Amino acid sequence: MADTLASQRLKLLNVTTLLGICFLLLFSNLGVVPFFLRGEPREGLVVSEMYTTGNWILPAVNGDYIPFKPPLFHWFGVITGYLFGGIDEFTLRLPSAIFAALGVLMTYFTARRLWGERAGMVAGIVLATTTEWWHAGTNTQVDMTLAFFIAAACLYFYFLYKQRDFGVAKSLGLPILVGLATLAKGPIGVLIPSLAIFVFLWLRHDFLFVKKLHPFANAAVFLLIAGSWYGLALWQGGPAFFLRQIIDENFRTAAGTYGRHQPIYYYFPVLLLNTLPWSIFFPAIALFIYHRRSRLADDQLLFPLIWFGCVFIFFTLSLGKRGVYLLPLYPAVALIFGAWWNKLEEGQVQSSGLTRAITALLAFGCLLSFMIISLYFAANYGLVSHRLVDALTRSKNLSHSLRLLIPPSTLVVACLVLYAAGLFYLIWALLKKEWRAAFASVSSVAIAFTLLMKFVILPPVAYERTMKPFMARVTDKVDANAPIFFYHGFDYGAVFYARRHIPLFTKKYADMKPPFFLLMWEEEWKRIEERPSLKMLDISEGRGPAGRHRLVLVERQPVATSSPELLPTDAKNYLPDKDAD
Repeated sequence: MADTLASQRLKLLNVTTLLGICFLLLFSNLGVVPFFLRGEPREGLVVSEMYTTGNWILPAVNGDYIPFKPPLFHWFGVITGYLFGGIDEFTLRLPSAIFAALGVLMTYFTARRLWGERAGMVAGIVLATTTEWWHAGTNTQVDMTLAFFIAAACLYFYFLYKQRDFGVAKSLGLPILVGLATLAKGPIGVLIPSLAIFVFLWLRHDFLFVKKLHPFANAAVFLLIAGSWYGLALWQGGPAFFLRQIIDENFRTAAGTYGRHQPIYYYFPVLLLNTLPWSIFFPAIALFIYHRRSRLADDQLLFPLIWFGCVFIFFTLSLGKRGVYLLPLYPAVALIFGAWWNKLEEGQVQSSGLTRAITALLAFGCLLSFMIISLYFAANYGLVSHRLVDALTRSKNLSHSLRLLIPPSTLVVACLVLYAAGLFYLIWALLKKEWRAAFASVSSVAIAFTLLMKFVILPPVAYERTMKPFMARVTDKVDANAPIFFYHGFDYGAVFYARRHIPLFTKKYADMKPPFFLLMWEEEWKRIEERPSLKMLDISEGRGPAGRHRLVLVERQPVATSSPELLPTDAKNYLPDKDAD
């Protein structure tokens, strides 16, 4: 009885700790930073159209743009909009934050059930502090919704497999989760779990288990959930929807026609960078897995490894690549890490060789980065030469990030103290072979880095690029009923913050009588600014998603001439690529 009570108290403490970390990394400051990339306002516009028009099936963004993605994430965005009284950055990011936190708790409870309390806590913290996970969890994107339901489907299958004896009703949870994953981002939501399940059953020589899943009932439920929206959207959108959602979003992206064409090795450095500082232990984990390759099923590691491998290989073979595509594999990485660390603390992993060497390398890397930051502060206060710092920080992005730390705020100082404390604690733990202390120190380093990125580095970058303050002035200067167009350009953020449709200035508007208003990039304005009928009213301080182009508000005024002055419409109207986020 006492052991049970102590176990419950420990579980409550660990869950509370994980929720606190999630609140700090995911929910705090959630709606403060404005949209500054293309992806967030693009998805936000879909939610806004659903919210204002009531069309939850296939809303026409900006009046004529058919969305690329299925609507599950957008439906959650509309719901949070209703709950909080409107659509803004907070309500749009809240669904991603909720699913990210649920993913952390789901990973904790899974690892806890498979390997114990310690493994659960390790897995939960690793996932919460994984860069791509918390970043996607604070963004208005469909990817976190997809990742959560793929992970939930994979884990639900695995526990069904372990249970073996279950009825039809219990088996239907699997197609429900797979159907929701499909509604999050299309066929990839069913392909990834199905591939992982197929490979697992093939390696276990157990395809007879499929009969236990009641495949016909499962297929019917899946088609009811996922197919219902596709059917309604195809009926409403016709051929345009088929080309946009089925062909463009899925097949052409996989073939590299759309998206970013990257080399075959692209995801190797992406995975290592997005899981720092934890990825420094990956070689030791790989060695551990190799030594126990004949016992992976008994160690409950076979399915997480297959899950990880299927996601990684699938997207590696796809020509269109983006770092966020790997999001569904991070819960599997966290589970594997939790299982390995649990074995490490139990003394079942040889820690005298590779593991200690890797931990020493991690300590050296942390020490080097701490020295660079300290030297940068010293240079700004005249204690050392700037030449020394410049020699160490040749990276443009690194130099820019370091400049954002000056002058140091209370938060910057607190994060650096936490970083330093974690570093020295790690060195002590390494010398003493105290692995629990080593994990605590690496966790503090990971949390300190995340806090610096979230509260210190990203906000200034956002304000350097966002169109929010500029569009607030535009809405003040341009009457809600006055015509306004994009001229040889387009920006999702500008449309979102305008709270109205802004069409492209095409040939059908060429004969429109002034006055009317135009939004164009600064480079375009310089090309036509000599025209007497054009007057610049304002220019954005934000430089757009790429950080290079400012947006200009121009008024087309009436001019007394014998012949009307026509604006050229032959230049190609620029609509940003859907993957240029």
